[in-house]
Amino acid sequence: GGEKYSAIFSALLHHPSTRELRVEGPDRDSKAEAIKDSEVLGKAYELEGEPGLKRVAERLERKVWSRAEITGASECSFEGLLRDPHAKSGHKVEKLIPPGEGWVRYNDEMLWDPRSEVYFVQIGSQMGKYLMKDAKTNQWQEVNTPNTSQEIPIIVRAAGASVVRKGAKMERTVLLTDLPKVARLAMKFPLSFLDTPAQAFALFQGLRSAEAADWCAKNFHTRLLPVLAGKIHVWETRELQIALAKVLRELDNEVLKGTNAYSGSNAIVAVLIGERLIVSGVGQVRAMLLFGDDSTRQLLAGTSDPLASGERERIEEAKGIFHDRFLHRHLETTDDAQKILRAKNCFEVLQIEPGGPTDEKQVKAAYRKLALKVHPDKRSDAVDRDSYNKAFARLDAAKEEADTMMSTDAAGCRELFKVLSTNIHTREGAAELFGVDKTPMWDTASVAEEAEKQIKWQMKRLEKLEAVAKKLYDEAKAICEEAVETLRRPCTVEALPRQEALLQTGIPTSRALGCRDLRYPSKILQMEPESASWTVPSTGRPCRLALLTGPTASLPSAVLVSSAKGMARQPKASALRWCLEADQAASSVGAICVSFEGKNRKPDTPASGPAAKKAKTAAAGEAGSVFIRHILIRHQQLRLADPNARRPPKAKTVGEAEAAALTVLKEVLAAPANFPKICRDKSECQSAAQPGNMTGHLGWIGRGDQEQAMEEAAFSLEVNDFSDLITTNRGIHILQRLG
Repeated sequence: GGEKYSAIFSALLHHPSTRELRVEGPDRDSKAEAIKDSEVLGKAYELEGEPGLKRVAERLERKVWSRAEITGASECSFEGLLRDPHAKSGHKVEKLIPPGEGWVRYNDEMLWDPRSEVYFVQIGSQMGKYLMKDAKTNQWQEVNTPNTSQEIPIIVRAAGASVVRKGAKMERTVLLTDLPKVARLAMKFPLSFLDTPAQAFALFQGLRSAEAADWCAKNFHTRLLPVLAGKIHVWETRELQIALAKVLRELDNEVLKGTNAYSGSNAIVAVLIGERLIVSGVGQVRAMLLFGDDSTRQLLAGTSDPLASGERERIEEAKGIFHDRFLHRHLETTDDAQKILRAKNCFEVLQIEPGGPTDEKQVKAAYRKLALKVHPDKRSDAVDRDSYNKAFARLDAAKEEADTMMSTDAAGCRELFKVLSTNIHTREGAAELFGVDKTPMWDTASVAEEAEKQIKWQMKRLEKLEAVAKKLYDEAKAICEEAVETLRRPCTVEALPRQEALLQTGIPTSRALGCRDLRYPSKILQMEPESASWTVPSTGRPCRLALLTGPTASLPSAVLVSSAKGMARQPKASALRWCLEADQAASSVGAICVSFEGKNRKPDTPASGPAAKKAKTAAAGEAGSVFIRHILIRHQQLRLADPNARRPPKAKTVGEAEAAALTVLKEVLAAPANFPKICRDKSECQSAAQPGNMTGHLGWIGRGDQEQAMEEAAFSLEVNDFSDLITTNRGIHILQRLG
């Protein structure tokens, strides 16, 4: 009548079809016996698969565990249970175990890595081989042995910074400093075949709004990690470049389908696998290498200038408008010639009234009215005669095209006018085109389905015009298809006005993520990632990688070097300096700095802290202790009261505190001997009031004594080195290790 326990073994099999394998052990009086059963069942499945599992489960029904077997750690007690009575005497079935993690059982003979689709044969004639199925023939093919992870002796430090001068913060920074750990915690799968260090960095700068950049930053790892897990063999450099470009395209596709489709982003991402650095970006982005001798190398400069050769012609072909440094699809103007040149079709050129042309007489009347305004002979020499020549030529062509369509099918011509003049990027405009519900809604499937049915009838009414105006016919079809996508996107009553207001805002680049209205139905804006690579040296002096977007991407190389000189091991300070140097008119700027250094550092010099406190070193645990002094800059946005604060903070915001701390860091780097004086003047911690050379001392600190960010910074320093800017709940710190 007492409580019973039993072991349960469960596995998900994928061959010949997906199914669950579940075997339950016998009821036991104690939990320890059931645990022993589970160990045996697991071992049986590992060695022999499903047949061995079921055979051993039957044997367990008759097994009585002794106390010695339960408490012992040896597997000797398993032997009698695991041995197959039908096997030849003395023969023991041994199954090979492949290196790495993430293998699951495919069948009795093979293991399977589900992300890379690689199989490992454990027993039989092909034992020890790695196989893949050919996608076309469905036949097995032998592949190379998976990559054996190697650790490259490189120290990597990375940090991002941003400065907001007005409005909202537009930049989003991603720093993934341990990809295998992130994969295990966030994605629940291993990345055990990558060389290390395995890190990734991303900087997204919002265009029009921060929504697209924010979404991309939050989902970057969910797109990158499965791609990296998709190959367990050695990654070729070109393959990594293609993989990073694929990640950017996937992020872009999701933005275009989502509620923030009209928001956009410049994007630059980098992945470090061992010693190989891969950078990929789109839009107004730049990746620069800064070396210890003040030389530089441009690793990547994204194509982004709308006036550049090739870009300008493409934009004009797509009927885009570049005005006052910004790219638009529609832009009002009072200039008669520009109205005609910016027109999207012959109806816009002729400025036909709403409802479309009633007959050919109306077309001629519209032509004569505009001809008087834009004929070059009617203009003074002060105007841009070239623009008026082009406008008049286009006016002539528009009249001829409209006349041809009216004579072919007047009703179809008016229907075409309706389609071409509809603003299908607004929900109201798209709904009116098809006569469907325009109410903002989250479940849009039925409305989109109804609109898709209407496309067929819409195009049927235009079919007579296809022969005489094929380009406009195709444009009308693309407009209808885009209108369906507008209706398909979910939205709310509250968010829709804000989202559609973005349509009025131009962008300063010819390439970017998102901004759907500039991508469809004609590609005014392109999303074409560009990539580059570099091999990080594991010896020599430190070097830095600058990942820049927007205003920081425009900084001259000399400014990048001079503004962050002497900060080779302070990536946060370097990135912040670049932000502060960027165009002062920019409302928000951002940058990432990654520092690389070979692991060839000299052993620490003996501790130089006070003798009375050195005794604590041994008591701090195996990791030891470090002796630290610091300068603290506080700000008014801190949430917690600080009992060790020296005075109320002067800085109002985190940004002001960072800027002040950066100035202090430059001072101590320039004159380390002046640390006590600078600390007494600038630090807002009570430790700054300590006498003499004790100024700013925090003493010996061990693991777990401080917040994680401060602890990691302290223990990564060499003796006498200064830290980067460190943010904690107390404010912004600058540390110096003394012992």
